[in-house]
Amino acid sequence: MGLFSKRSILSKLHSGKEFNALDEVQEFQLRLAAELEKGTVERIPVGKLFSYTTPEEWYREKETDIVYRYIPPEFPLKGMWARVEDPGERSFFEQLYPGDAPTPEEYSVLVKKLEELWLRGEVERARDTDTPIEGVRVYHHPKTDETFELIPPGAFTKDGTWRKIFRSEKEGSWPGELKKDIPPVRRGA
Repeated sequence: MGLFSKRSILSKLHSGKEFNALDEVQEFQLRLAAELEKGTVERIPVGKLFSYTTPEEWYREKETDIVYRYIPPEFPLKGMWARVEDPGERSFFEQLYPGDAPTPEEYSVLVKKLEELWLRGEVERARDTDTPIEGVRVYHHPKTDETFELIPPGAFTKDGTWRKIFRSEKEGSWPGELKKDIPPVRRGA
């Protein structure tokens, strides 16, 4: 490799992380389609989602294995075109419970797992004191920097709610105004 490293094909498809106008999106989609046609880029299965509320696609540059995520804009939401830091990383919390509406029985099992992880220091926990719903807990996994909220069954429906929320230690929003729970000190430690 020379003095200057070669820029990724994927990084050249769109200059920003967001899309400001429809013509930008159309130009990007034409460029992406051309690279797919040439075979330099391929669409791959999505790993750890950025958001659980918007559709997402992942593309891999075959020569370099660089992966980018594409979230199509739904104006005024500007979408996203950004490199995936670790395409092999999976959601820690989705591995504990892959759905978003645990039944009362599943909720109890999930709470027990989360409590054990919290006591071992593998996850952090906070209470959402701004909600009128009793028992809402927010969990953060420092290694993957992801945060999920667990709402007990009966708050809105007969099942609980388990969802990703946008709190990040890297971005400075975890724990934010939330009050972190401190695990009890183990005896003999």
